[in-house]
Amino acid sequence: MMLETPRLLLPPLTREHTADLVTLYSDPDVARYVGGARLTPATIPRQAEVLADEWDERGCGQSAVVERSTGAFLGRVGLHYWPAWDEVELGYVLAAHAQGRGLAAEASGAWIDWARTHLGRKSLVAVIQPANAASVGLALKLGFALDRADVTESGDAVEVYRLPLG
Repeated sequence: MMLETPRLLLPPLTREHTADLVTLYSDPDVARYVGGARLTPATIPRQAEVLADEWDERGCGQSAVVERSTGAFLGRVGLHYWPAWDEVELGYVLAAHAQGRGLAAEASGAWIDWARTHLGRKSLVAVIQPANAASVGLALKLGFALDRADVTESGDAVEVYRLPLG
């Protein structure tokens, strides 16, 4: 399955995107809110495997964000299942040069539309570190509202935002 928007192609993220993810996460400003020091060239291949496996197990997952006009890899966006919370998260990470152009909102909107008709859930969540003002702003723009403060399995303090799908 590949979602598309006017400016973007959103194919499933696969193991073939490992080098793209290494480049994306090599920018500490990009990586700091999505794993930070835990994301290294040695650990990213495992993350790519987990993200690819989610497509096989759940029928959806993270997509590569590819600029339609250039074919350039810009980041990742899509759905991730949190088993500890029994929640499905909409997550997004874009390269610094792709930020501020409305691309994360465009890609996220495509996933929200897909989730409303195919996911079979009442809501999506966005799991965001409180200091990540840009992600909080995007979540609010997309219609998410603060639901609760929580702590992830890796010990990160986060805010969980919720978007009803009904």
